[in-house]
Amino acid sequence: MTKAPSQPMIQIPMRRLACVEVLAWLLSGAVVLAVVSSMGHSSGAWMGAGATLLGLAGGLLVIGMTPEREAFRWAVIQIGASTVRMIVTLAVGMGIHTSLAPDKTGFWGVLLLTSLAVLAAEVLIFLPVLRGANSGASAGAAVTEASA
Repeated sequence: MTKAPSQPMIQIPMRRLACVEVLAWLLSGAVVLAVVSSMGHSSGAWMGAGATLLGLAGGLLVIGMTPEREAFRWAVIQIGASTVRMIVTLAVGMGIHTSLAPDKTGFWGVLLLTSLAVLAAEVLIFLPVLRGANSGASAGAAVTEASA
């Protein structure tokens, strides 16, 4: 009997993931802060961006602590990291909202829109890796595609 070939082990390009997510957070935060400020709701808007940044750090921590895995298992890890990111963001957001009572529109608008931008950046990095796993591509192809 021949043994079935195992899935290639893949290490997610952590530095690239962190850079793309932080860049998405910075750009979306700057745009949303400018829009919210022009609407007169700037009070507390920076706190919403800070809550998203703490959640982003929590999600990156989950991914950073994960060793190399088979390509198809990264889907579960990515969903777990996104869940941690969203829970931390919302928990910090609720804590800030209840204790400091910032302007609701400015605070929640910035928090939710920067969270959406970080989610889009996460998908941008993980989708090529997961597509490579579905098509049975080699580890080098999946990592190269995600790193490019």
